[in-house]
Amino acid sequence: MAKYQKTVDIWTLNQEQRKGLQAGQWITAGPNGARGIWCGISPSGSCVAIWCGNMARNKNPSQYIKDLMAYAKR
Repeated sequence: MAKYQKTVDIWTLNQEQRKGLQAGQWITAGPNGARGIWCGISPSGSCVAIWCGNMARNKNPSQYIKDLMAYAKR
């Protein structure tokens, strides 16, 4: 089972390392990039993350999180 780490820069990880991240892990996109929450990799190979800026603008953040977590698990 994976463990949560300090915030991880996903740009420094390859696809295998990203697969090893635990859902809910705090991430950034680059050293000074946007912060987000890792959801996982969808069956089609898309990296799925909840970016804090998008979540803040959403009218129902808890549903937004549930939807993206479910999308990553399809």
